[in-house]
Amino acid sequence: MAEPKDVSGYTTIATERDGVYLTVFPPTGKGIPVTIDSVKAELVKYNIVPESPDAVSQAVSHADGKPVKISSVQEMVFVEIDPDEMTAKITVLPPASESEHFTTIDDVRTALARRNVTFGIDENKMAELSARLAKIANSKDMTESVEAEVAHGVPVVNGQDAVITYLYKKESAEAPAAAPEQTEDGRVDYRAGHKIDNVTKGMLLARKTPAIKGVPGKTVTGKEMAPVEGKDIELTPNKGVILSPDNPNEFIADGDGQVIIKDKKISVLALYEIAGDINFTTGNVDFIGTVVIKGDVKDGFKVHAGEDIIISGVVEGAELKAGGKITVVGGVSGNDKARIVCKGDCSVKYVRNAIVEVGGNFSVGQAIMHSKVTCEGKVAVAGQKGVIVGGQIIAGQEVSAGIIGSNFATNTEIIVGEVISIREELQKIDAEMKMVAENMDKTKKGMLFLKELHTKLGGNLPADKKELLTKLTRAQFKLVADSKILAERKIEFQNKEKESLAEKKHCRVVCTGVIYSGVKIIINKVMRQISEELKFCTLTEVGGEIKVGPLKG
Repeated sequence: MAEPKDVSGYTTIATERDGVYLTVFPPTGKGIPVTIDSVKAELVKYNIVPESPDAVSQAVSHADGKPVKISSVQEMVFVEIDPDEMTAKITVLPPASESEHFTTIDDVRTALARRNVTFGIDENKMAELSARLAKIANSKDMTESVEAEVAHGVPVVNGQDAVITYLYKKESAEAPAAAPEQTEDGRVDYRAGHKIDNVTKGMLLARKTPAIKGVPGKTVTGKEMAPVEGKDIELTPNKGVILSPDNPNEFIADGDGQVIIKDKKISVLALYEIAGDINFTTGNVDFIGTVVIKGDVKDGFKVHAGEDIIISGVVEGAELKAGGKITVVGGVSGNDKARIVCKGDCSVKYVRNAIVEVGGNFSVGQAIMHSKVTCEGKVAVAGQKGVIVGGQIIAGQEVSAGIIGSNFATNTEIIVGEVISIREELQKIDAEMKMVAENMDKTKKGMLFLKELHTKLGGNLPADKKELLTKLTRAQFKLVADSKILAERKIEFQNKEKESLAEKKHCRVVCTGVIYSGVKIIINKVMRQISEELKFCTLTEVGGEIKVGPLKG
C-alpha cells in the first residue's frame, strides 16, 4: 500500500444563501494541520465576523472536511489591505439567486468603512465600479465576481542629508600622500616631499548644501508615516574664517595660513615657525596647526602639533606627536628615549634607538637601527644601501630595504600584515576558554560523584551534599553560558582577523640587496627564520608558507 503524500491541511470559506460556511481539511502524511490563528487571520482578511467563536474552534479541532456555518450574514464584499497598508482591494461576490440583493457602490463604501479604509480612495475607480455593478444588477448576472484596487496611500519621502564641499583642497583628502622623490643614488629630497594646503585671504573654503526635509506619508487607513529627516552637518566659522555676505552657507578665509577643521569648527591658522632649536629657550611646543622648526629638537623636549611637524635639523631623545605628517630632514638619534608618533606619513633621514608609530607610510633615507617601528602602511628604506638592522619593524602592508639584518646575525624581526590587537585578544579568549573548560570538567566530576553517592544511599543524600549538588548544578549552567559567550567572541575576532588578512593579501617584504641569516620574517602570521643569505628578492605569504621570489618593483 502506497504511503500517503505529505499534504498540509487547508481551509475554504464559502458564502451560501443562508450564510458563511468554513470547511477545514485535515493534513495527510507529515503535513502540517490548520491552526486557529491562521483561520482567524483569514476571516479578518475577508472581514468575516463569526457569530460563534466556538464553531470556528470546533471546525479547526475536528478538521473533518465538513462545512461548518459560522455566520448567518452573507458577506458579498470583501476588502483586502496589503501589509504596508498602501493599497486596498475589493472583491464583490454575486448573489446566490436573482431574488437576492445585488451589491451596489454604497455597499462597497460601507465595507471599506468597516475596514477603516478612509484615505486615498480613487473616485474614478469607484465610478467605474459603480457602473459595472449596476450593469451586473440589470443583467441579473449571478456568475461574475468583481475585483478592483480602489484606494492608494501616499508613500513617505525621506529627507536628504546636508553636504559640505571643501573647495580649498588641491588634492582629494582620501588620496594617499605622495612618497618623497628619490634621486638616482637613492637620496631623498624631503623638502620637496612636504605639501601644505595654504590659503589666502578672500578664498572660498567650503560650501554647505543644507539638509532637505522629508515628506510624510499616509496609509489607506489614515495612518500618518513620519519620514527619515535629512541630517544636518554642523560647521561654524572660527578664527580666520567668515561667512560670505552673499550666502550664509559659504565659508571664506579672512587671512592667510592653513585650514584646520576641528570640533565642527573651521579655522585658518598661521604656521608656527621656530627659527632655531627646540631647547630651554623655547621650551616644549604644543600647537594646534603646523609646526616648522629650522634647527634641532634637543634631548628631553616635546613637540606636539595638531597638524604637521617639519624639522630641518636632527631629533635627539625627544618626543614628537603630530595629527598629520612628520618630516625630519636630519634624522632621529634617540638614545632609547625618542618617541615619534603621527597619524599621517613620516619621512626621516635615519632612525636610531627610537620608538616610531606611524599611521600612514614611513619613508627613511638611510637606515633604521635598533628601533621599534609600528606603521599601518608601508615602511621603505631608500636605495640599495638602505639598512634595517636590529629591533622590530611592524608594517600593515610592506617593508622594503636594501639590507636587512647584519653579518653578525643581529636580532632583527620584520612583521607584515599582523593585527597585533586582534592577536592579543584571541590569545586572551583562548586562555579564558581553557580555564572555563577545566572548571567545567571539575564540576562534572563533582556532580557525578554526588549522584553516585545519592544512588548508593538509596536517595537519602545528606543535606550538605544536596546543597553542594545544587551549587555545582548552578555553576555548570554559568560555565556553559560563559563558554558560549567566549565562543561567540572568538568567532567575532576570528572574522575580523580573516577580513584583515583578506585586505592585506598583497603584503610583502622587498629586499634590493641582501637579507642576512638570523632575521625573523612574519607575513600574515606565517613565520620564517632566515637561515642563509637571500639577495634581490621579494618575500610573500602563499598557502601558509613564505615564498621567496624575484625582486619586484
